[in-house]
Amino acid sequence: MKSTPPRLERRRLSDQIIEELVDRIASGELKAGDKLPSEPQLMERFGVGRSSIREAVGALEILGLLSVRPGQGTRITEASEIPRCAGLSLITLRHEKIRELVEARTELEEAIARFAAERATCDDIAVIKKQHKALLQAKANNHKLIQADLEFHEAIAAACHNDIFIRFFSELHQPMRRWMEQKAKYDWGFSHVEDEHQAIIDAITAHDAQAAQKAMRMHIKTAGSKLIAAMEGGDVNTPEK
Repeated sequence: MKSTPPRLERRRLSDQIIEELVDRIASGELKAGDKLPSEPQLMERFGVGRSSIREAVGALEILGLLSVRPGQGTRITEASEIPRCAGLSLITLRHEKIRELVEARTELEEAIARFAAERATCDDIAVIKKQHKALLQAKANNHKLIQADLEFHEAIAAACHNDIFIRFFSELHQPMRRWMEQKAKYDWGFSHVEDEHQAIIDAITAHDAQAAQKAMRMHIKTAGSKLIAAMEGGDVNTPEK
């Protein structure tokens, strides 16, 4: 790795670390089997705390680019080859990892939606509705749509009032962003998001835990199934031009 640390902007630190590491994998600077520096070395290099390093490494492990083995360190996996022009597009990663992400996100956000329906306060619901409105505005303007989608799901996670679930959700932040970026390339990507999100909001507002869980499952599974099919050349709409 180069000796000069990258200049980190005022964005989510773990995202910047991920992007830096992915760029080095894509360029061939980091190759399959290479061992990453230790946590203290990475902390010093990027000028961040341990939590940011662990979040970045955890996200890349989920996506199949890194392998973390206690006592053996963290290494670049054999499945980490990324075309120089592709970056961290989900389309370049192993299909089984995408399936695992769909499964994990479905189970996690179902539970989050259920607890949010049971525990959401009036203020929580107001924030969820506000984020949904922001998403609709972003969709209409085609501006910051992915960030608005993430913030909608983050608002629901906050409303579940379970710090462990919120922590798990945070660990999936980067893989979820890449999921949404890939989904946005297809004409079906955000075509039904308004109705699907509204169904989740209605269930949480009514404090109907079962309905909230069902609506969230349908929302994630629908997009996840189409994304997997698109990766495998299935019968789905082609990316938008």
